Parts: sequence; structure tokens; C-alpha cells
Amino acid sequence: MSSSSTEICPKSILRYRPIASTHAPAIRPWVRSTQRRKKRTTTTVQHARTQSRPQAVHWARTSSSFLVVCVGVGMAVTLLLILGGQMLMGWVHETVDTWEYGFPRSFQTTAYVGASQEQATGQPSHFLALNNGGQIEIIEFPGNDASHARIIFGPRLAGPNVDLVPVTLHFVDPQHTHRPNMLVQFQGSSVLFLNKQGAFQLQQQS
Repeated sequence: MSSSSTEICPKSILRYRPIASTHAPAIRPWVRSTQRRKKRTTTTVQHARTQSRPQAVHWARTSSSFLVVCVGVGMAVTLLLILGGQMLMGWVHETVDTWEYGFPRSFQTTAYVGASQEQATGQPSHFLALNNGGQIEIIEFPGNDASHARIIFGPRLAGPNVDLVPVTLHFVDPQHTHRPNMLVQFQGSSVLFLNKQGAFQLQQQS
């Protein structure tokens, strides 16, 4: 029997695999697919973070500059609104005074002050208060008789636009003597004229 017949299986049945070969490819270590995905994902995230940092810094600088500009514009608009409101209120106040007191500013009233002409005519005395360019002038018509008219000079006003200040008159009689004193009011201040024997005299300030 030949040597081929003594073998268990003929050589043609077994697959030929050379034990060693100089041209065989290098064996690479086996790596799981999950590990590869993790490495790629980590690298991608780090790259994205590295690229997003300059954008975040630029956005922060832009937002802070925009905030400063908004604050400045808001303060300027607020200041303009305040100035405009003050000018509007001044114009409204001046217009209302012009409607009520006219120009020059004048005020009229009547009162019984104990003048002798009041008994003769049976009428109260008539008073006209004027702001003549800052000088307060009061014209008295005793008993509403123009022939006995007399002028009472009040204080002179000082400051800007003093010719626009209205002057009002009030008569007070705290002692109930039927000879009331005359109170001249202007710019939140008041001056008292005492009624002495039918004539008004400025009260001496202490």
C-alpha cells in the first residue's frame, strides 16, 4: 500500500493553510465598536467646545456692549422726558394764569373795609391788584367811587419772568372790628397791610 493510502484523509480534503508567510498581513488587535464610538464622540465634543469658546466670548462682549448702549439710551430718553415734562408743565401753568389773570397780571375783588365812602354810596370798596412789570400796585376805589381812588404800592418782585407772577388780595378780620386788614399774596409769599383809620399801611417786619 502506498503512503497516500495510509493517511486518514487525503490531502485534497483539508484546506491548505501555510504555517508562516512573509507576505501575511499584520494582525490588528480586536477593538469593540462601542469603544471606537466613544473615542470619536469625545473627540467631536472637545472639538466643538474648542470652536464654541471664541463664539461665546464674542457673544458675551457683544451683549455687554449692547446692554451699555441700551442703558445710555434709556438714561438720555429719561432726561429728555423730564425736561420736556417740566417745560410742558411750565407752559400749562403760564397758560392757565394768562386765562385767569390776563396780561399784565391783574386781580379784582370787593370788600367792606370801613371807608367813609362806603356809607355814602352804600357799596363796598373795589380793589384792583396789578403786577406792573414786577412792581405790585393796588388801586383802591373806596365805596366804589373812582373820584376818591388811591394807589397802594406793594413790594417789587425780583427774578426771571416776574411780570408773569399773579397777585391776589384777601381781607382778614380776626378781631371782628369791621375794618379788615389786606393780605397781598404772590409767589407763595404774603404781605400784610394794616387797616388804620380807613387807610392801608404796610406792616413793619420785625
